Amino acid sequence: MTDFYIENFENIDESMYNKNAQVTGWIEDSRSIGSLIFLTLKNSTGKLQLIIKKNQVSEELWKQVDNITRQSIVKANGKLVHNEKNNIIELIIEELNILNEAVHPLPLDPTGRVDSGLDIILDSRSLSLRKPEIKSIFKLRNDSLMYIRDFFINNDFLEINTPKILSLGAEGGATLFKTEYFDKLGFLAQSPQLYKEQLMLAFEKVFEISHYFRAEKSNTTRHLNEFVSVDFEWAYKNNEQTMDLCEDLIKYTINNLIKNSFKELKNLDSDLSNYLNKFDRITYQNVIDDLNDLDHKKSFGEDITEHDLVVLSEKHKSFYFITDWPSEIKPFYIAGHKDSDLSMSFDLQFSNVELVSGGVRIHKVDELEKNMKKSGLDIKNFKSHLQTFKWGMPPHSGLGLGFDRLIMILANRKNIREVVLYPRDKDRLEP
Repeated sequence: MTDFYIENFENIDESMYNKNAQVTGWIEDSRSIGSLIFLTLKNSTGKLQLIIKKNQVSEELWKQVDNITRQSIVKANGKLVHNEKNNIIELIIEELNILNEAVHPLPLDPTGRVDSGLDIILDSRSLSLRKPEIKSIFKLRNDSLMYIRDFFINNDFLEINTPKILSLGAEGGATLFKTEYFDKLGFLAQSPQLYKEQLMLAFEKVFEISHYFRAEKSNTTRHLNEFVSVDFEWAYKNNEQTMDLCEDLIKYTINNLIKNSFKELKNLDSDLSNYLNKFDRITYQNVIDDLNDLDHKKSFGEDITEHDLVVLSEKHKSFYFITDWPSEIKPFYIAGHKDSDLSMSFDLQFSNVELVSGGVRIHKVDELEKNMKKSGLDIKNFKSHLQTFKWGMPPHSGLGLGFDRLIMILANRKNIREVVLYPRDKDRLEP
């Protein structure tokens, strides 16, 4: 008779010793030594050693266990004991049922002993998650989401959920995925930008964590066509305050990961302690000067490309803000400095990876319409958005943070596809 079921292997304590227990999981390893078979049983919480003794079980059960394939799902009953000599906990098997047998050969080695290419890992994603290192990525991702949400709630932000099927994108252009919406043309959302601005009318502090889409045919280690963005918007705040909150958010997340996710960080060989210093803040003009000093010719007014950021990473290897970009290369909703061609905007970089884009927004409808026309946008397409700016829109600012890219950095990975369960790029639509 079974006394209890062990769900979490890490919660086993001495009060459970010498009692009958039931466990479930998959067989990670099997080795036979004479009249003993040792099985390593794993589940999502950890691992436990199972032992079957030939002289204590039926011949049928012995043969079944002897022939079991690795990664098969089993349910086992037996006596839980503490092996004092080796200081390990073991379950002496009395019964074992194979709930589902793994069919070999498997597409990859879930033990992690044999490396696999990224395409094989992604094609066999669910099996790859049994590898401790890969599993740690998504535990870290889960924990980061939790801390980010906690941060905003602790700072009195309201979580919102905005539409993902729109009549037009926040920035227009060719990077929108088109979709049939009954008898109308719809587009998949690139960001929640317009909606979070509209909500400043009543809520003043909002955030959203959600999926967005860009129809860019990029094939880099940092781009996906479906991605998760962390966005916030708040009223009556300037760029300095918004950058401060952004920096606080990332450091809050890092501090909690260091404190609570040390096992995952160790599995990923990720040392986050060096990222807690004050983030540098440099201007767009500083960037142009730095690039030219590095013999990488760049003129004021040009956008900063990925290659430029690679060159710049020689001087800036961690988190840093770039502020005061030319208005001409920023979206129509970004406010400009008075009597200047510079915008009240910023980006946050990590070395050569862009993480955040943000700034102060235009909150007066006439200025917004003027900027739309200047950007070649048709004001009629933004009628429902513009009307909210006639109802008493407060000054506001905010940002969008590429969550997948942030996890790349926190998990010490080189390719964004490694940190997304089922990545979508121009070549991958399954699994």
